[in-house]
Amino acid sequence: MMLNVAIIGCGDMGSKHAAAWAARDDSNIAAVCDIDAARRDRLAKECGAEAYGDWMQAIVQAGVDVVSICTPACEHRDMAVAAAASGRHVLCEKPMALTLTQADEMIAAADTANVHLHVSHQYRGLSRYRIIRQLIEDDVLGSPLHIRFTEMREVRPKLAMHRRSQSGGPIHDMSGHLFDLARFFTGSEPQSVTATGAIFGRGKQRLATIDDLGIDAADIQVRFAGGHCLSVGINWGLPEGTPSYSSEAVHGPKGVAYTEDRHNSDFNLGEPSATKTVVVKNGQGTRTIACEADYEGPEICIDAIVAAIRDDTSPGLAGGEGYDALRLITAALEAIESGRSVDLC
Repeated sequence: MMLNVAIIGCGDMGSKHAAAWAARDDSNIAAVCDIDAARRDRLAKECGAEAYGDWMQAIVQAGVDVVSICTPACEHRDMAVAAAASGRHVLCEKPMALTLTQADEMIAAADTANVHLHVSHQYRGLSRYRIIRQLIEDDVLGSPLHIRFTEMREVRPKLAMHRRSQSGGPIHDMSGHLFDLARFFTGSEPQSVTATGAIFGRGKQRLATIDDLGIDAADIQVRFAGGHCLSVGINWGLPEGTPSYSSEAVHGPKGVAYTEDRHNSDFNLGEPSATKTVVVKNGQGTRTIACEADYEGPEICIDAIVAAIRDDTSPGLAGGEGYDALRLITAALEAIESGRSVDLC
């Protein structure tokens, strides 16, 4: 079965989607689209695809089976609904949408058209997170689990990430990956969210042209069923040129596991694991588990949607991960803006 693919958005993520699709022997990139002519022409030449400036023309090109949406979140709803209505399966970059209403409309369109809709939460496929998940399954850490993610970065050069109207702001853009990992680790559903946040990027030269800055710094606490707890600290508003600082750890009554990278102290969450290790400390001492080299992009998500199409499983949103992550994103932002805990039960 050969799948013809349309890539909508030819920036960094679109290029990663294109590379992942092109590496497969069961897919062909038929169309690419971007409002930037230079970007779309470059990617079209690399892939041997037709280039479009209008995303609808790319979606409806004859023979297209799957649409990879790699644009700002504000465009996801319209593109996904149009693709589904045209009978195309959809792989959508995260965050799924800006609002739950938009996400509901995307799911409804996929259900009506009997096509698959997957959201690209590729962190689950990274070696270190699979190792941690196996440690949890083997009861090495015990239960309940306390999960801690921290990421501090300079204001992003990709300005759409900071625009509330385009991607919801950095907290909206990034936190969904971490919420999804918490569900992946615990197998539990969230019960409540408490958070505080701010806009640290205000006044930074790189963001001077943006008049609708989204929240870019937050401390978020999520309580899950079973007593599990997630703590997230994000700051994407540091001065330009500031080296990154990240940490990730999971601990329970039996031990702790955390990521270490002695070759790159400035690593970011979700980066490939070629030089990273998982360190486990418990009553037996310390051991280190080497991580495997990882893919650079959405390969695990592409594998999943291709398998679903090939095996003719029930269409719709795969596992609901994209929607569930967005539900926590919107709850965290509501908690920040209201100053109150948000109950999700």
